[in-house]
Amino acid sequence: MNYDNALLTEIERIYQNKRKKAEESVELLNNALFNNPDYVSAYNGYNSTRFEISKAKFKGDEQILPKLESDLKAYLLKMQEIKNNFGITDKSLVAKYDCSACRDTGRLKDGNRCKCFKKLVCKLTLEKLGLEKKKLPTFKKAGYKDLNNLQKIYDKMSVYCEKFPNTDKNIVIAGSVGTGKSYLAGCIASELISRDFNVVYLSACELNSILLKYHVSPIDEKGAYLDLLTNCDLLVIDDLGSEPIYKNVTEEYLLMIITERMTKSNPFIITTNLEQSELLDRYGDRTLSRLNDKKKGVFIQIKGEDLRRKK
Repeated sequence: MNYDNALLTEIERIYQNKRKKAEESVELLNNALFNNPDYVSAYNGYNSTRFEISKAKFKGDEQILPKLESDLKAYLLKMQEIKNNFGITDKSLVAKYDCSACRDTGRLKDGNRCKCFKKLVCKLTLEKLGLEKKKLPTFKKAGYKDLNNLQKIYDKMSVYCEKFPNTDKNIVIAGSVGTGKSYLAGCIASELISRDFNVVYLSACELNSILLKYHVSPIDEKGAYLDLLTNCDLLVIDDLGSEPIYKNVTEEYLLMIITERMTKSNPFIITTNLEQSELLDRYGDRTLSRLNDKKKGVFIQIKGEDLRRKK
């Protein structure tokens, strides 16, 4: 995936700051230790003795080993004593990177992009679009479980979250206004976010604005928008059907996003108030066919009363 230079520059700046913050604290502690003559003496003695032990083992000089190993232990104890006096632990001398997998570089040892890089791309792209992070509900605080068959549905979706990402099942949640569709989708998203998955949660109107932005953007900027919508671990589109229809944009790009995600086995969740016939009229038979694909998805129909009236 190609990203525009401005985005890559910003990401590298963020990673540099992360590394600097993680490594500066360790550097300060090391400076304190190596400005202490006793610690330097013990440190040098320790390394010299290790070399002498290796040399003795190579020559087969077993008689001198006990003395050298005793000296080595003494140097270690002296170094530890000085660390204790400074209040320095071995753990504090290891840089605490935000991402231990890539050490805040954005790339893994095999050269591939780290998961944290992909999350950062999503975060910055959403910020660039002016889309704020949403406060999502949780299964634990869900109410009205005794209504609209929600307890049974919540239980099934909890299992879905437990299996994730070892599932590529897409979920379409349909029902009339206020039956709990958006809340359910939010609970799933919240649960997966808490487990460090890269989840993008958008209203249909927000998605539509991104698709329009994608449509009119220069080639070198399109990659970030496409990556945002197709490569995140889970894409949630809330209230599909509430957005305005833009010619050559809404229907065409929605189909593209859905198809691309299904091809990559990257699941999506869609909530909608629309009936099957309305989805067909609005988005066409190719999109509806993919939404109804039973091999790759689950269609949940929530029936019952408007829970908002309960409040």
